[in-house]
Amino acid sequence: MLVTSVTGHLMEVDFEDRFRKWHSCDPADLYTAPVRKHVPEDKLNIKRTLEEEARNYHWLVLWLDCDREGENIAFEVMEVCKGVNRNLTIKRARFSALIERDIHEASQNLIAPNQWFSDAVDARQEIDLRIGASFTRFQTMLLRDRFVIDSAQDDKNLVLSYGPCQ
Repeated sequence: MLVTSVTGHLMEVDFEDRFRKWHSCDPADLYTAPVRKHVPEDKLNIKRTLEEEARNYHWLVLWLDCDREGENIAFEVMEVCKGVNRNLTIKRARFSALIERDIHEASQNLIAPNQWFSDAVDARQEIDLRIGASFTRFQTMLLRDRFVIDSAQDDKNLVLSYGPCQ
């Protein structure tokens, strides 16, 4: 048995390259622009580790937070591991505390990961991206020249950010 870890989400959702530049499109176009879920540069070493280990094992047991985000991370890990080993048997351990009894119970009652929980997180991430990026671009471009903002940074780089995670 081998134990390894990830550091939160392994993947991120972003627009395709042609929509990533601010003036590449009208902000309203971001509501229908294609998005992609991918492993960002700073997580490639984790991805490589998972791929190396997945080649050598028959089972993958996912011990992640017992919530929707944990379920989504599980599916991200599964996608990477199944990319190199389609024959993996994949199960999920459900636990709510790191105490001996809960750990033993979770290991004796492994379940299939819940696609619906993961899909809910994917939908939320995409909605956050579309709304946050479109409103941020719109209000920054609209208001940039209308207000005097005392800022130590270059005014050309000033962003009036909008989003649920501000």
